[in-house]
Amino acid sequence: MSRERFVRCLHCGLPHAEAERVCPITGKEVVARPRPKLEKAEASAPIAAPSRPPPPPSFPDPEPSIVGHLLESKYLVKELIGRGGMGAVYRAENQRIGKQVAIKMLTRGHDAGSSSMKRFYREARIMGSLGHPNIVEIYDLGALDNGVPFQVMELLEGQTLAARIELEGGLPIDESLVIAEQVLSALEAAHQRGIVHRDLKPDNVFLAQREGRTIVKLLDFGISKTIGEETLSLTKTGMVVGTPFYLAPEQARGDDVDQRIDVWAMGVLLYEMITGTTPFRAENYNKLIVRILTTRAEPPSTRQPRLPKEVEAVIMTALSHDRDDRYADAGQMLAALQAARRGEMPAPPLRAPALEVDVHVDGHDEEDLDPTEVSDAFRR
Repeated sequence: MSRERFVRCLHCGLPHAEAERVCPITGKEVVARPRPKLEKAEASAPIAAPSRPPPPPSFPDPEPSIVGHLLESKYLVKELIGRGGMGAVYRAENQRIGKQVAIKMLTRGHDAGSSSMKRFYREARIMGSLGHPNIVEIYDLGALDNGVPFQVMELLEGQTLAARIELEGGLPIDESLVIAEQVLSALEAAHQRGIVHRDLKPDNVFLAQREGRTIVKLLDFGISKTIGEETLSLTKTGMVVGTPFYLAPEQARGDDVDQRIDVWAMGVLLYEMITGTTPFRAENYNKLIVRILTTRAEPPSTRQPRLPKEVEAVIMTALSHDRDDRYADAGQMLAALQAARRGEMPAPPLRAPALEVDVHVDGHDEEDLDPTEVSDAFRR
């Protein structure tokens, strides 16, 4: 990563080289924006450990409290550190070896044989089997006395990419590329196993701090699919459900999908890191879907003029509406991005037949979907 220093411009919100005197976007004198205080950047990922003792959580424990309980005769639960619609995460310690861990517990839909239970165990199997340094590690599986399942995971210190973008807007280009390469490396491992993540977004990318270095961790394979595995359709009563800003056109149409939806989402993610905004935005869900289906993304260089044309070519290829014009998988996109960082114009993607997998969105089966979850995606 480059050691060049940057300042955040008060006028455009993007990072400029410290030596730069005029904002290339607004033409005004560069004035550094006051840096937000880091204590406001509390990690929103479910497995994050707070860097300082947190105040009591403002959300209720969704199950009878397990804080203070010893699970499986070895995991001492210390505090609730996060929760979502389907689960809660606790900080715990493996008393036998003194290791700090995260306990992710399923709090809804955990009836024996339920689809939620199957997804929960599938996620653990997938993440545990991939064994990649940029994928969060699963150590163990267990269940409470009442049958509620839990995963034992590595405990991460840091913040999500979403929290970082929320604080700073666009990131320095070189740093964005380093993050993107680590995410693509994780996705490449999944795609080689025939696994499609299907929910790539900044909330599922964690920037873990270890010995002064940032290690990217890809989270949440809960709605991933093995290519060829049958599941339910994305649509219900004409509604497309998912994380809307990162939906590929074929997802928005309710078509069958493959690993190229991850390539599209990676293009959106890289665009957002570099510019501070997603390529497609609208005031409501329906208009956003129309925009994704009918318009071409504005080149990111219009928002970040210093973006090398080679990197822009990679982003725009990933955001091709025709999936046959995208990179066939994360490995191809990673190779193209590495070439772009060397100053080489990446070659056109190799077309390869991609097996199809039906869509299954946001960790819910079709009969479980709650329409309010669609609008909730606009609140982050």
